[in-house]
Amino acid sequence: MSEGKVFLIDDDPVARQLFSRVLEKAGFSVMGTDRVIGTTSMINEFAPDIILLDVMMPALSGDKMVKILRQAIRSGPTIILVSNKSEDELRKLKEESGADDFITKIGGPNLLLRKVNEHIYRKKEGNA
Repeated sequence: MSEGKVFLIDDDPVARQLFSRVLEKAGFSVMGTDRVIGTTSMINEFAPDIILLDVMMPALSGDKMVKILRQAIRSGPTIILVSNKSEDELRKLKEESGADDFITKIGGPNLLLRKVNEHIYRKKEGNA
């Protein structure tokens, strides 16, 4: 049984592969892409619980993409910003963009998994 669904948006193939592997090993269904433009139909079809969104994306930054996702995604997923930026910068971007949380890439796979599990648990508790 799956723990939940996570959609990754990151233009770094190494980060996407690492995050996917860690999440899949923990029981999550994972889908991802390396672009922000044109992803809403894929996300709506996959219906993820969580979207991990890289801030530093070409064409449209992740923090700007949050508003688009909020309007276009029917399943109401948790949106978590991911970046190499400092925690202070990410905290500010989270507040400005309306994202639910943030993760620094330097925190590594353990932080990623902990944060995803926390949000999945909250979603399940809210729907119980």
